[in-house]
Amino acid sequence: MDRLKKFLTEKKVNKNFKRAGAGHRLCDDTSKHASIHPGNMQRGPQSQGGHQPSVDRIAAADVAAQAAFKRMNLGAKQETVTQRNIRLRVSNFASALKELEEERRAREQEINRSDASTQREPNKDEFAKVDVREFEHSNAVKGVFFTCELLGDDIVLTRDEMKQNVEAFLRSQMDEDSIVASALMLFSLNGSEKRKVATETLQKYIQNIIENPDQPKFRRIRLANKAFQERVLAAKGGREFLEACGFEERMEPFSEGAELEEFLVINDDKAEDVASLVQALDVLQTGQPVPIKLHRNPAIYRLEPNQLIPNPKLPPDFFELSGVEFKKEQALKTAQVEKLTTLRTREMRERDELLRSYRYKYTLLRIKFPNHFFLQIANDLQARR
Repeated sequence: MDRLKKFLTEKKVNKNFKRAGAGHRLCDDTSKHASIHPGNMQRGPQSQGGHQPSVDRIAAADVAAQAAFKRMNLGAKQETVTQRNIRLRVSNFASALKELEEERRAREQEINRSDASTQREPNKDEFAKVDVREFEHSNAVKGVFFTCELLGDDIVLTRDEMKQNVEAFLRSQMDEDSIVASALMLFSLNGSEKRKVATETLQKYIQNIIENPDQPKFRRIRLANKAFQERVLAAKGGREFLEACGFEERMEPFSEGAELEEFLVINDDKAEDVASLVQALDVLQTGQPVPIKLHRNPAIYRLEPNQLIPNPKLPPDFFELSGVEFKKEQALKTAQVEKLTTLRTREMRERDELLRSYRYKYTLLRIKFPNHFFLQIANDLQARR
């Protein structure tokens, strides 16, 4: 983990020094020191004492209220705590099922309306009603853009373009530290499932060599192996990591008398260098993706008096959900129904609120000022407030 942090820190420091410009001596007369003006200390709010009723009066009032309630309900059948809990669970479960059914019907109706609108051809009157005028800022949002500290905050690209630039940068760092660069490629350029399978397989390869350095069968990997192709070669950075550990491609027979095949083989010196293999295994176990964050894309616009703000044409990246995200949303809905049928504490309910599923990943914030200016920025819903 320290090796990864050191690699990322060095790259960020180099980027910052290049943008800092020419330096100066601290003893020069041109250096100016900003004066610090301590502000006034704010006084904390003083507690305002008030008259509090005594405990005995409150207890006596509660006893009197309970006695009056019992006299009013002498003939009524009292409900036990268990019966009340069961009734609440059944009602919550029924309401949850009703909400899910209504949501499903609403989605089906929306899909049917969209299909009908796409199949129907608009007439001339409808074309005449369409207002084709566009304000200056109506197409201000061209897409969702990201920045990367490894490349510099001044580089703003889409997610796909950012991944391509990160891959090119990491490949250029293979000569400097091939193990860290290939591990970052493995964690940053692959999906979660593919990354998990590849890292687990590579850890098993390295662990077998560390525990059995004298066993030849653990020192070579057959490239034609289907499991190896699906688990390691399919992930970007998988083969590069093995080559960084000391594996080389060779033509060898699978067994005596067999035809030559392609293998990745690690030589004796690399296999016996246990310290280097342990470091490579630690980098693989503690690896993390290169941090990529959303670019706010701030923009300031000025409105004329009595001018309306139209809704911008947002790109599909703002609200489209993939098939995996739809399945995740359905699983969260099912889990929500199960949670409604059980008793939960206030802390558990607040924690569930933080894990709410949204139908969009980003939002566009507009802040209007009294002087006819407004600020527009993009925001990531999953980012910390």
